Amino acid sequence: MRLTGLALRRYGPFEDMALVFDPTPGRINLVLAPNGAGKSVLRQAFNDLLFGIGAQTPMGFRHGYPGMQLSATGIGPDGGSFAFTRRKGNRNTLTGEGDIPLDQAWLDRLLGRADGKLLSQLFALDTERLRQGGRELLNSGGILADALLAAAGGLREASALHRALEQERDVLAPTRRTASRPFYVALDRWAESRRQLKDSLVRPREWAEREKALQDAQAFRDRSNRAATEAGGQLRRLERVRRTRPLLMAHATATAWLEANPHAPRLPPELAERLPAARGTVAKAGHILETAHAYLARLDDDIAGIVADDALLAMTGQIQTLARMVGLVEEAMAGLPGAEAALRNARDRVAAQARILGQADIADPASLVPPPALVAQLRRLTAERAAQETALASLPRRAAEQEARRAEAERVIAVLPPPEDVRQLEEILGEIRREGDPSRNLGAARRAVEEAEAQLASVLARLPAPLRDPEVLATLDPPAAAELERLAAARDAARRLLERRDEAVRQAGEALAAARTEQAALEAGGVPPTETELLQARKHRETGWDLVFRRLSGESPAREEERVYGGGRSLPLAYVDAVNAADRIADARWSDAERATSAERLVRVVADREAALSAAWDGARQAREALEAAQVDWAMAVHPLGMDGAAGLAEVQRLLAAREAGLAARQALAVTTASLTEVLVLQDAAANRLLQILGESGPGELSLLLDRADTAVRRRRAAQDQRREHEAVALAARDALRDIRQEHEVASERQVRWQAEWGAALKRLGQAPDLPPQTLDKVLDASDVLAQSLRSVADLEVQASAWRATLKRFQAGYAALCERLGVSPGADALGGLREMDRRQRDEAAVAERRAALRDQRERELIALRQHEAALADATAALQAVMAEAGATTAEAAEDRILLGAERARQEGLRSAAEADLLAGGDGLDLDTLRTEAAAYSADDLELALREVEEAQRDHAVAAQEQVAIVTALELELRQLAGDDAAVRAAADEASAAGQIGQTLEDALAMQVAAGLLEAALGAVQEGGDDALLRRIGEAFSELTDGTYAGVASREDDRGMARLVLRMRDFPEDEVDVDQLSEGTRDQLFLALRLVAIADQAASGTVLPFVGDDILQSFDGRRAAAAFRALLRLSETTQVILLTHHEHLLDILRDMGASPDIHFQHMARP
Repeated sequence: MRLTGLALRRYGPFEDMALVFDPTPGRINLVLAPNGAGKSVLRQAFNDLLFGIGAQTPMGFRHGYPGMQLSATGIGPDGGSFAFTRRKGNRNTLTGEGDIPLDQAWLDRLLGRADGKLLSQLFALDTERLRQGGRELLNSGGILADALLAAAGGLREASALHRALEQERDVLAPTRRTASRPFYVALDRWAESRRQLKDSLVRPREWAEREKALQDAQAFRDRSNRAATEAGGQLRRLERVRRTRPLLMAHATATAWLEANPHAPRLPPELAERLPAARGTVAKAGHILETAHAYLARLDDDIAGIVADDALLAMTGQIQTLARMVGLVEEAMAGLPGAEAALRNARDRVAAQARILGQADIADPASLVPPPALVAQLRRLTAERAAQETALASLPRRAAEQEARRAEAERVIAVLPPPEDVRQLEEILGEIRREGDPSRNLGAARRAVEEAEAQLASVLARLPAPLRDPEVLATLDPPAAAELERLAAARDAARRLLERRDEAVRQAGEALAAARTEQAALEAGGVPPTETELLQARKHRETGWDLVFRRLSGESPAREEERVYGGGRSLPLAYVDAVNAADRIADARWSDAERATSAERLVRVVADREAALSAAWDGARQAREALEAAQVDWAMAVHPLGMDGAAGLAEVQRLLAAREAGLAARQALAVTTASLTEVLVLQDAAANRLLQILGESGPGELSLLLDRADTAVRRRRAAQDQRREHEAVALAARDALRDIRQEHEVASERQVRWQAEWGAALKRLGQAPDLPPQTLDKVLDASDVLAQSLRSVADLEVQASAWRATLKRFQAGYAALCERLGVSPGADALGGLREMDRRQRDEAAVAERRAALRDQRERELIALRQHEAALADATAALQAVMAEAGATTAEAAEDRILLGAERARQEGLRSAAEADLLAGGDGLDLDTLRTEAAAYSADDLELALREVEEAQRDHAVAAQEQVAIVTALELELRQLAGDDAAVRAAADEASAAGQIGQTLEDALAMQVAAGLLEAALGAVQEGGDDALLRRIGEAFSELTDGTYAGVASREDDRGMARLVLRMRDFPEDEVDVDQLSEGTRDQLFLALRLVAIADQAASGTVLPFVGDDILQSFDGRRAAAAFRALLRLSETTQVILLTHHEHLLDILRDMGASPDIHFQHMARP
């Protein structure tokens, strides 16, 4: 089976992903995927596709289970195509095209005998399993059988099964006696049942003695029970007296007190708590009221002692207003002298500037300052005048320079030769060189022809002489490559099959001879009893037991059957003889169990091996016939090529490849010759065109003509460039002269406009129109200084006026305040105000404290009223309690409450005593209980109790002893009356014997199975014949790139065949597996796996081989060798490699194997 496509939908991390595979034999499908792209998921997908998606598969971690499906297309073993889909579900999970359900049997036919275990153990391999295989080779020491099983994936299973069989055998019947093992348990049961069978009869005298003992024990038991009952009644009466006596005394005491105090009141029980609480509440309320009166008096004294200046407090607002002005007043007093001095200086500067402007006596100096716009205009006009003068001064010099440049350029142009046309020549040169340099093209064409001729000659030289003519090669019609490969594969498969069948015949013959030899040796020492004889003896014993059981159970005896069974003897004796005979056979088989088992095994082994030898002969004959037919087909296919049937596929393929190479070389020579002819024709035409345009005659070589044409082009192009350069210079000079003239005209116009604007501005300024710009600059500077001085005068006048107003306002306010308070202002107004402000704050604090005390007095007065009300309420509550107690004073009420509490206590004691007497007096009235109590004193009561308790205990013990004796005697008599001990002992003996036999059979089966498995493992080891070792050696040599030449086997001290390896450079030395490096052991395991896959494929079960990063630890040389081995394997089964190493592509390219690789990239989902 080979796949052509695989699609995963909602599987693992993939939403929808598809891969395409090449099913062609000899091709490797390489899937490059980075780490995390899902290579392991893809490997699991192959298993789920072929063998079903598990119910709890982890592949739903991203998309869940709905919609999960795997689809595949491919080519079956019969060459037909197939397509099917595997869905996640419970039924109809396998569908074909059009979602039509498919039967599982269809897929089973497609897979053959393959299952999931075969896929995972043989046809799937990853890095971890490759490394594990290398470690298993190391751990086994290179044992051949273990190596072959490890490569096929079955070493651990076979070894584990062998150990399990031996352990199960030892659990059933170990060689050393162990009491808990089933065989020895059954053996002990059988011995015990035989002993019980002898002790199962009872005599009549013993029966009568047992009946008499039972009657005596029953009578003594009844007497003891009656005596114990009487002692129990007396004991209960004495215990009732002891229990009720204190209760009767308590009842009498309470009744006497109540009769002595008939006038004791019955009061509510809570009065005992209410009276002291009410008295405490009255005392507390009185104390609180007294404390409140005293505190209120102290508050009145404190308020009367506080005196404040109310007149000063009334002026608080005016004082605070003046206090807020203190900062401004201090600032004004400090700054006013400086401001007045600065003002005088500023006015002096104004007068000085007016004198500079010639207006010393002007009343309003501000009128001398021109407007800012006029000043800006005059300064702009001054700057423009300077720029105009500079520009006009440079114009004559610039005009002279440009005129000189123009005249020189025109002089050079006049002496230059006339221009020539160069465009046509350049176009022709471009056309000639469009395909490259003509000389190089001609040389390359000639070399291509020479190489093609040499290649054709080389290829033809490798062909047989009759096929060295290219025309003969062209007319040859060989078979198709696929047909040749199929015929060769069929011949090789038939040859290998015949080798295996011949080897099978040899091994089957040797195995049969060995079994017969072993059987003869065993029979020479006597044949032990067989299993059949043991079964017949046990059946005869069981028949006798059935007859015995029918007689013991009371059924009508079968006289005729007993006569036939006994053969003239009585039934018991015949049954005893049957039991002894079965025991003797079982004992004989047990004592010689190994020989008996071997004899039975050898009978089956001989029969099986005779059948196996016959089948092997038939298979060898069929394989030989198939090989002869395949050789005939092969000889007929290669005959047209002039080869006989002994030629191999590689030889035929080399011949066909050489033919294809010869035809390709012939075609390449024809193509290169035609190309050379075409180049020569084109170059002749190009030479003629160059001769014509250069004006030359006669034939000329194209390379020389091209050189002369290039020289002409450079010369003509230089002359054109020189003329264009001087023409450009002359043109630029003429343009510059024109620009200079235009600039002169524009400057003249600007000068006229400037003069008009300058005169108007001077007129507005009041200056003469002819005033030069330099003088005007001084006038404008003086105006600027005057304007600045005027601004300083204005600012200083505003500041000084504000400070004077502040001082005046403060003085007036302070004087008015002093007048209202009737105090003298004083010389220092600021100091006086600060003192007045301090006094006002002090008086305000005194007034605030007085107000707080008055507020507190009001609150305390309200609390005093509340305390008076609380005292009245408490007094009323105390009066109510005294009235309820029936007293007029608190002390009398307290006495009556105590008397009422005692009456309630005595009545409670009497009621409790009556209740306890009713509960513990066994329903008797008080008089009866008093009479019983009066009959005993305290000392006599305790003595009587002890005596009765001892008597009851003695009678109860005696009765219990007799009950046990009676029960034992009754049980013994009932067992004797219905005793079937003999029947049960005999049945138990038979059951134990059957269990012994069954256990021995199971243990023998386990022993035989373990021996067969061990023999099979040995057969695997013996099966490592020379042909198999040669194939393993070839694969290992290919994987190691020839470093190791082959593999052989050598027996160790225990007779075990072990792998040894021979190196190419040291063929006489043998290397053990444990001497190999880890990487080389991995290569050996891979070689074993490839051979195992090839053997499996030869048996008819072929699945795609999936390798997951199996080359990641291989270097470049080992990886290339592995690719060659896998390419060879791909002839037999499809090879799919998953990897994340991109350097493998470089290795494939270097080894020239890229055409044999179907490559695709799988991105991360």
